[in-house]
Amino acid sequence: MQLIINGAGETPSVPEKTKFSIFNPAITYEHREFYETIMGRLQGVFPICSQGEAAAVEISEDETEQQQVTDLMLQVEDFSHNLMEVTKNLFNQFYQEKEALYTGIISTIASNKINLIDRNLLERTCDIRWWAMETAFCDCIEFVSFIRSALQATVSPLQALLQSMKTGEMALTPIIREATQEMLTLLQSESQICFSQEAYQDFCFASSALRKALVPMEETSNFQEELLALDRGLKKLTTKISFACQRLEDINNSYTLYRDLVIVDPEGTIIANSNKATREKVLGLQINQEKWFIEALQSNSTNEYYAQDITYSKVEQQNSLVYATAIRSNSDESGEVIGAMGVFFDFQGEANLILDDYMPKDERQDISEGFYSLFTNEKGVIIASSDEIILEPGSFAHIPRGHRNLSKGEKHASYAVFEGTESAILTSKTEGYLDYEGLGWSSHIIIPKTAVFQNKMEALENFEVSSEILKHSFLIPKINRETYLTVQEDKESIQLISLNGIVFASKLGRRGAALDPLFRQITKTCSFATGKIEELLREMALGVLDLFSKALENLTKQAIDLIDRNLFERSADIRWWATDQYFWEALQSPSEKNFQAAAKRLRVINSSYSMYRNLVLVDSNGDFVACSRNELRNELKQRNYSGRTWFQEAMRLNSSGDYYVEDVSNSDLEGRKEMSLIYAGAVRKEGSRQGEVIGVLAILFDWDQEAKLILNSCLPQSRNEDSNEGIIAFYTNSQKVIIETNDEKSFPLGTKINLEEKFANLQAGESTSGFVTYKGTQYLLGSSKTKGYREYPGLSWCAHILRPVYS
Repeated sequence: MQLIINGAGETPSVPEKTKFSIFNPAITYEHREFYETIMGRLQGVFPICSQGEAAAVEISEDETEQQQVTDLMLQVEDFSHNLMEVTKNLFNQFYQEKEALYTGIISTIASNKINLIDRNLLERTCDIRWWAMETAFCDCIEFVSFIRSALQATVSPLQALLQSMKTGEMALTPIIREATQEMLTLLQSESQICFSQEAYQDFCFASSALRKALVPMEETSNFQEELLALDRGLKKLTTKISFACQRLEDINNSYTLYRDLVIVDPEGTIIANSNKATREKVLGLQINQEKWFIEALQSNSTNEYYAQDITYSKVEQQNSLVYATAIRSNSDESGEVIGAMGVFFDFQGEANLILDDYMPKDERQDISEGFYSLFTNEKGVIIASSDEIILEPGSFAHIPRGHRNLSKGEKHASYAVFEGTESAILTSKTEGYLDYEGLGWSSHIIIPKTAVFQNKMEALENFEVSSEILKHSFLIPKINRETYLTVQEDKESIQLISLNGIVFASKLGRRGAALDPLFRQITKTCSFATGKIEELLREMALGVLDLFSKALENLTKQAIDLIDRNLFERSADIRWWATDQYFWEALQSPSEKNFQAAAKRLRVINSSYSMYRNLVLVDSNGDFVACSRNELRNELKQRNYSGRTWFQEAMRLNSSGDYYVEDVSNSDLEGRKEMSLIYAGAVRKEGSRQGEVIGVLAILFDWDQEAKLILNSCLPQSRNEDSNEGIIAFYTNSQKVIIETNDEKSFPLGTKINLEEKFANLQAGESTSGFVTYKGTQYLLGSSKTKGYREYPGLSWCAHILRPVYS
């Protein structure tokens, strides 16, 4: 058996449907017992009908009367045959639908997992392009180059000193000779002098000894001055390297997604890094053969970057996912390439969070036995998995070929034996996100086949399904609704036939006494059989509704998780940007030149991070200084912002590790009517981590566009015969006010929603579902509350998806 899901973003379907006869192993024991009971009872109708036809001949010689009884019995037989056929088809219909629904849900989860990774990696492409513009990094590279040249220029005078001793031109003391030789030995690797504390101290000691010994020799005074200047330069270099490392640490403190960040000079030498634990080993390391470095130097503009798929790097002890770009002279986007920046993303840590999410858990909160989640690269090699013993990273995934040769955005599902268990395997290949193309990765979920078809009887406790829902709700598969109506019609017809038979028997008087119990038995038997079918249909409906409800819970959880991950990035951005030199210089030394430089810097940031509508810098009085959108400058300059909550709260922040976020609302920073989500950070004197606050940087996240994209990506996928029309998704804030919606007509922005207690009072990270009635319409509702992400606590928001019960 095989399911095939085709097409980028298309609804999962089963073109060649699997046949589920009662003998199919997927049919549960309970359903097989149901089938045998119903068929046994219906089979019992035929002897009764034969007995009725025989009795008609015995009690009457009138052919018309005999024919009337015979016709009634034949009608009963026809309806019984019809019910038997319905029963045979019922399981096939239900199991096909359950297969399509369940695999559709899991396929959506697989798709959202790769989408989460893509969204995450899009942020990395923004980060690397912007961070490379930091002035401290450019300054450090340029000074390293200067010192290296100075060190190399010292070699010739030192060699000349030794040569003069040999020729007898100078009478050199043993101290001069020893110091000179030691310096020449150290200079054979100037990188060690620049980046090794021990080599630096040895060189400075030898230089100091040489200078002292040369003091009596006036002819070497110029050389002595050069050595002294070199010593000062080396001391200054340690300060610049220390500051570059500090700025990298500031990034890592704001963005906890990275294991290390490195700055590399044109020769391929690492001159600064963020990870203190590995600094002694990493500084001075040569990585000029690594592809990410080579490609970074080829960048033609600040908008370009290189993503090195997971591979080995000297920088780390584990395989790395590296994003890299060029660093340019004067930190100018049009400057000459003078080095490279590489960021080592904590892919394993992030992937493990995503792989574990949305998977069934056992009592120990481990992923249930037989369930697996993994990512593979474009070659089919596992790059992360939920079980690294069975699915070892670095090895090829042993899954069918159809899952390894997908096109961009394509999905595929099939059955195969995995680890000795027949399993369903569902795959979704990256389609990228916005302008990020992705790395050709795929997300796979493996589940035991039995999980697709198991009956979860706890669903009976969650729903009360009325006959009205069974007959008319499009949440119930169309074919099941039709079956229910057929059974109802057959049940009514048999009852009518039996009633007519009983009336006919009563007209015959004593002669009809033998027919009366037969018709009553037919009524009883068929009522039992149709009742069992209705019971089965109800159970099937509950199973489908349970799947729908769990899907809505999962989808709302994904919707709130996606927004949390997104807003975590915003909280990281504001903390880092508020320390930028251009901003604190503009506030410390107000001048039109500095204001223009700050505005240019804001525009560069905004061009790298397209998810912001504007970035605004104000001074400690609340007066406008600069913004990223030049067309709004004159309008924004007319106002003072000292009375705004975001400004007041940011001015009170204790350190560069803090930020303030103002919940979604209208803002006069926008220059338009859309609702804003503002993150604000304190700009401090000299860009220090703590100290005097001299202004505020506010960033306006393009909330409505991003939130709509997320909500639409988390809508349940429609089945072939049904439509997603009428499905409503929205976010509410901590005050239960709608802050984004895909249906502003039915659920307008700013509306306060009053929901039942179990939906209104969710705890952090909790999800729930059930029936609700809102404005006269009945819905199946799924809701999830934020649990935050990493150190980002979230804003107590909830995501909701409403699916109408009736079309």
